[in-house]
Amino acid sequence: MSEKSKLDRDALAAKQQAAEIALDRSEAKSRYSSAAVTVLVHVIIALLLTLILIVPPPEDISPLVAATNEGLEKDDLNKKDFARSVQQKPQPAQSASRVTPIASAVTSPVAVPTFEDPVEDPLGLGVDFGKGFGYGRGTGGGGGGGSISFYGAPTQSERVVFIVDFSNSMEALDATGSSRLARLRSELTKSINSLPKGMPFQVIYYSTEPWLGGNYEQAPTLYPDNPGDRPHWSTADADGIGRAVATVRSTSPPVGAGATLWKKPLQLALAMSPPPSDIYLLSDGEAQDGDEVLSQIRTINPNGVAIHAIGLELAGVGFKTLCDISRATGGTQTLVLKGKTYSGPAALRYATDEFDLGSEFDL
Repeated sequence: MSEKSKLDRDALAAKQQAAEIALDRSEAKSRYSSAAVTVLVHVIIALLLTLILIVPPPEDISPLVAATNEGLEKDDLNKKDFARSVQQKPQPAQSASRVTPIASAVTSPVAVPTFEDPVEDPLGLGVDFGKGFGYGRGTGGGGGGGSISFYGAPTQSERVVFIVDFSNSMEALDATGSSRLARLRSELTKSINSLPKGMPFQVIYYSTEPWLGGNYEQAPTLYPDNPGDRPHWSTADADGIGRAVATVRSTSPPVGAGATLWKKPLQLALAMSPPPSDIYLLSDGEAQDGDEVLSQIRTINPNGVAIHAIGLELAGVGFKTLCDISRATGGTQTLVLKGKTYSGPAALRYATDEFDLGSEFDL
């Protein structure tokens, strides 16, 4: 019995020893596994840190934001201050390269850019029409525009042409005892000397044919449809004014009788480049082609250039036709009669068929 008990104890001791050995092996294996996992985790972390340091982060992309009415209504803006700031600091229209950043409290799938200033009409056409037939009067060409006057008829102009009658009848004496030609020279010289500095101007003399001053018999025939015959602009500076005044003083009417024709000098003036913005048409008699000019005025003057009528000792039918041409183009009307000057409605009193040339008027 005692021997059997001893054997049991030896077997139990052997089993315990075997269990302890197995336990030690298991603990050793667990330690190896933990160490391996720890090393692997550290390697992965090291790789991630390396990638973060080497690869740059992606750039931030700002979302497109649209300017909407809803967003604008929510802004607390002082409209009076905003309007004042715009008036105090006008800016030219901005190009596409100067588009301001889009800002709004409400996002939108479509970006609507806003500009600092409204875009102005690049061609200057606008929506309004000028005087005359409504064709406008802006034709470019620069120069010094401003206020001018001829025989007391004022206007604002950029380029002006004086078309003056130098027919034989201009040598007749007027009520003051001076010839119409002498009075014309004086008035024309005064107007030229008073032109705004730098203004483009020209003087066209006419009788049967138009010419640019000097001896009529030696002057070449000018054809408006020939670019080479069209007058060039003079400039209101010391040289331009000096030459124009000298020509006014030296030019005389043609020798012998001559007709009074308005169409050719008007066509010559309107063919200039750029065309005039104002024309003064002076005549002391009824033109043989007056009715033709009036009926064709839209064709002759397609740009609606203002034609200012000046009649010298001219009342009745001749002055009426001259005034009708002027009124059709938005010009002014002036009459010099017996030493007195009438303008506007006062001048138009004598633009009627009841007056004829040579009549005595109750003034």
